[in-house]
Amino acid sequence: MSELFLGSVFIEMQDVLASLWGSNTNPIHDVIIRESRIPRAFTAMFAGGGLAMCGMLMQRFFHNPLAGPSVLGITSGASFGVALVVLITGGAVSTQFGIPFAAFSGAMGVLLLILLASTRIKSAVTLLILGLMVGYMVSAGVTVLQAGANKDALRSFVFWGMGTFSDLQSSEVLILGSIFFISILLIAFNTRRLDLFSLGNDYALSMGLDVKRFRFLLLIVTGVLTGIITAYCGPIAFIGLAVPHLARGIWQSGKHKVILPAVVLTGMITGLVCDLLIRIPIGTSSLPLNAITSLIGAPVVIYILMKGRKVF
Repeated sequence: MSELFLGSVFIEMQDVLASLWGSNTNPIHDVIIRESRIPRAFTAMFAGGGLAMCGMLMQRFFHNPLAGPSVLGITSGASFGVALVVLITGGAVSTQFGIPFAAFSGAMGVLLLILLASTRIKSAVTLLILGLMVGYMVSAGVTVLQAGANKDALRSFVFWGMGTFSDLQSSEVLILGSIFFISILLIAFNTRRLDLFSLGNDYALSMGLDVKRFRFLLLIVTGVLTGIITAYCGPIAFIGLAVPHLARGIWQSGKHKVILPAVVLTGMITGLVCDLLIRIPIGTSSLPLNAITSLIGAPVVIYILMKGRKVF
């Protein structure tokens, strides 16, 4: 609830409740709450929960506690798509529609490449290395585009790369939320298969799991959800890596029917907390979202490692 009355304009709790019930007599407060703060709060929850789940899936997929949503190069692909339209056009492209479309297109291009490779590559380690190499190559392309860009375009691209939960319209939040809930349902109906998969391919095969098809499902869910979040919010760091460890440390369970909702809920809360923290003014501005997520995420992982807890 604090998301709705905190911000550059402080709104009393009774005015927030009145806006939610449609009885607010202050039209300015009503617009701020309905068109800015409510969409922003839902965006923070969907992005935080979605990235946390994607991080958990990638850590299970690669059996690697340091894997995250960006490990396949999806985020780098989104950055390359944005770099193409922003840096080449000099920042003239529409930020409301052009940048999200470019980011999602770039992410899906990399995802398609990874999916095609996964049909021929059986080793998760090899696929991980492929994803990292694709990410490095795409990032090199972004660097080349940055070198020849004008100052205004470069400034727009840098700001996009800092990440944000704001500026989304209600229709865009609806699209993000729809993909978020569809992805959760797909994984929720496969928690038992995910339990088997996490015990190793050989054991999963012996128990009747179609490992190849299940790996394909995990890649599609992670790629599409990460792509849409990056398209609307920018490349958000550390939530996908840190939150799964935090959730497992709190709930202490190896069953994914417990871990999945725990990770998603923890991610949603983390997203809201980060969004609240970036509203704290620092001089004439505020901290970027990625600075906050890194400041929160890195100590969490370090603490868990230093305490000697099992992170995977």
